[in-house]
Amino acid sequence: MIRATTVLAAGSFRPDLARDTVVLDFDERRRRRGVVMGEKGIEFLVDLAETPALGHGDAFELEDGRLVAIAARPEKLVEFRVADTFALTRLAWHLGNRHTPTQILPGALRIRDDYVLVEMVKKMGGAEVGFVEAPFDPEGGAYGHGATMGHDHGHGHGHSHAQSGEADPAMAAALERRAKRRAARTPHVHGPDCGPDCGHDHSHDHGHGHDHDHDHGHGHDHGHVHGPGCGHDHDHGHGHDHDHGHDHGHRHR
Repeated sequence: MIRATTVLAAGSFRPDLARDTVVLDFDERRRRRGVVMGEKGIEFLVDLAETPALGHGDAFELEDGRLVAIAARPEKLVEFRVADTFALTRLAWHLGNRHTPTQILPGALRIRDDYVLVEMVKKMGGAEVGFVEAPFDPEGGAYGHGATMGHDHGHGHGHSHAQSGEADPAMAAALERRAKRRAARTPHVHGPDCGPDCGHDHSHDHGHGHDHDHDHGHGHDHGHVHGPGCGHDHDHGHGHDHDHGHDHGHRHR
């Protein structure tokens, strides 16, 4: 199957040269790879090096040089129109706090139709709520265009995270460090046959990673639950239930 490995930005080519048009919604305009079909029947494999942020009027360039224009598909959206600047800012904060992909317009915010969020906004008050069908073009993430992450509330009101775009390397590294710190604080449970040769490495890296959750209650609860046959002389001496980042490396004998 013929591939499209290049995207041309709107304005960088003559629109009349496009041989076909593909109509894509917001999610489809953020896919790096997938088979698409044009309205005139041209089928091809999108195979891009990076996750794109395709806009209305851009075009795919096929391997044989043909251009296929990209059109944004209208979607069911909710528009919150707010006249007061403070109220608009407050609403934007609440939507952002829920990682909701949001399109910012003069005096208004648009999101995908979401019953839970609509009810939240109604209870907050101060916003005129309307429903429209239009292309969805939300604000990009702070670490790169198009990298927004949202909660899909669905009818069951459960949160399933769906990320659009590639993860930012700096953010991914920060999340990995946080995960390691949390793993280091996971309680270590020894079984009744633990003994000195149980195979566990008891030199705990407490992963104190300057997250400063100081809970100064002296008497280090290291989360150890030892079984009756563990056989360790645990010299737990001290301290602070710190969530530091110092890697104290306390060794338990």
